[in-house]
Amino acid sequence: MTKIFISYHDEHPLIRSEILTPIQTGCAQASKLFKGMLRDDTGDNISINNSRYNELTAQYWVWKNYDKIGSPDMVGFMHYRRHFMFDDWMGNPDCCWLPKGNVYFVPFMTSEYMKHIADEEIMKKLTDCDCLVIKPYDVKNLQSDTCRIQYSKLPKQDINNFDILIQTVKELYPEYTLNTERLCNDSIQYLCNMFVMRKDLFFEYSEFCFKVLQKVDQLIDYSKMDEQASRYLGYFGEFLLTIFIFELEKRKNIKIKTSNASFILSDNIINTSLSNLCKYYIEYKLSFGKKRLKLKQEYKKIKRERRLEK
Repeated sequence: MTKIFISYHDEHPLIRSEILTPIQTGCAQASKLFKGMLRDDTGDNISINNSRYNELTAQYWVWKNYDKIGSPDMVGFMHYRRHFMFDDWMGNPDCCWLPKGNVYFVPFMTSEYMKHIADEEIMKKLTDCDCLVIKPYDVKNLQSDTCRIQYSKLPKQDINNFDILIQTVKELYPEYTLNTERLCNDSIQYLCNMFVMRKDLFFEYSEFCFKVLQKVDQLIDYSKMDEQASRYLGYFGEFLLTIFIFELEKRKNIKIKTSNASFILSDNIINTSLSNLCKYYIEYKLSFGKKRLKLKQEYKKIKRERRLEK
């Protein structure tokens, strides 16, 4: 059995299947609990700390409450707006979330889009696979020579906190020192805290991830940070995932696959292809000046025509 959890922090259309399972994060302080989802504030949980851990509170809950989800053989995580493209859809290189990356903007979730994340495609992708992650990203495409430099460019993040993370990993997991130094000196990163892993690897990774983050959380004073600055632990999760994947790459018996991914721009789920509408939506969003105005007018025209058809 495979379960892939989709994290929701706000209310959006549900994505659900036998494999795909929605979970609400930050429930301990949420103003509203969403219907039809698991919650991250039951049993052993860190939901109260969601403002710092972000989507990682869902990972912690699954780790500590594994029996409640049926003890699947493989487990993974995505976001309500970011998904693995399990059928290896290539996307449009002109519509990347990050320059020269493999996470592609998608305007709407259509019936055609949903085929990329269908259960049958998931099972095909996970055949003969121990771990699935998004294709690695080279931060040199963001004019950063190393991951450490790139962290310093993130909104309101303090490079000294990154150094605390690195030192903590080396102290708690000296066997990961080479992987940790590679992270600091290299430009390759695995993004979005998204993965699917074999059960034993998931438990190994979660033990590593949260042991480090909980120690780091004791060393950093967040009392005077605003909401954006206090998200450091969520960012750190991406770096810890990268370190762990570096470790798995060294193990000869571990089969790692990579995938493209999507970034959904609109919350709407539309039940038809809407290829022209999607085309103009993306093109006008990424254009400037007179060209942007012309494309926007065409987008609105097609949208009005579709309303009339209904």
